[in-house]
Amino acid sequence: MTEAARRRFPSAFAGGLLLCALIAKLALLASAFAGLPAMLVVLALGMATRLALPRLTAWAAPGIGFTSATVLRAGVALLGFRVVADDLLALGWPALALVLASVAATVLGGIGIARLLRQPADLATVSATSVAICGASAALAASAAVPRRPGLERETVLVILIVSLMSTAAMLGYPLIARALDFSPGATALLLGGAIHDVAQVAGAGFAVSEEVGVRSVTVKMIRVACLLPVVTGIAFAFLGSGDAQAGRRWRAVRPPTFLVLFFLFAVVTSTALLPPQVSQLAGTAAAWLLTAAVGAIGLKTGFGELRAARPTLALTLLAQTGWQLLVVTALILWIGA
Repeated sequence: MTEAARRRFPSAFAGGLLLCALIAKLALLASAFAGLPAMLVVLALGMATRLALPRLTAWAAPGIGFTSATVLRAGVALLGFRVVADDLLALGWPALALVLASVAATVLGGIGIARLLRQPADLATVSATSVAICGASAALAASAAVPRRPGLERETVLVILIVSLMSTAAMLGYPLIARALDFSPGATALLLGGAIHDVAQVAGAGFAVSEEVGVRSVTVKMIRVACLLPVVTGIAFAFLGSGDAQAGRRWRAVRPPTFLVLFFLFAVVTSTALLPPQVSQLAGTAAAWLLTAAVGAIGLKTGFGELRAARPTLALTLLAQTGWQLLVVTALILWIGA
């Protein structure tokens, strides 16, 4: 790094952080007032800013890079404050077993679908995890757990974009499916919480049916969020011997990423009720802020032209994975007679 670059680094770092925070704020405001998915809005804002102000984004690269990596992991860790064991256990063991089985089937089946459609192993894993667990947040966590590959960050942007659109469509369509199948309120909550990708869209669909369905749907969704730790830890283990890592490391040590360990610890602390509810609510709000800023940073690093170079079968892959998840969840609901 040259002397001039060293002198400008602190201001460029701070400028990048402020830029990411600004577009995150704008996206959250748009989400609150217009009902648009925040992740979708912040991606578009980030990419538009890069297109309109290329010199600004180039100057602010240090802060943008920090936000897209370190801030991202901090946001995923803070998601642990949303997981409360008592709420999950209140659903009953049949519902818990159904959701866990559907997550496992969606991850494994989704990876198989992606590989059949000739997606690389890392992208297949990111897309399947995104669909199975919690949309954009899970895509970011899975992408952070696999070895870095040129093009993967750009493809993760597309996963977030497509999953956000599909989640919005599911919010509108899945309640109609539940009604057509004459599902009870409990079964409807299992379908919405078990098969819609993002938390906000689960809440939107559930509360549009009734308050009871809304509360239960979000609780079901939290079971899927709780699966983030074991699933992404498994991903990190599976890819431990690939990329720049030595193959022997797979057997010498399996150490979950630090941000996932913190996710688990925060979930445990929240479940013990040692913290005031206001702390958990504040942490949940912070998680939303940090993840939105991180997605904005990824958008700032991605040009519209780069998206044209992405794999054209990715949308088809995510659509097939989403259809597989809906089929699995519906079949399990009908099987247990919820």
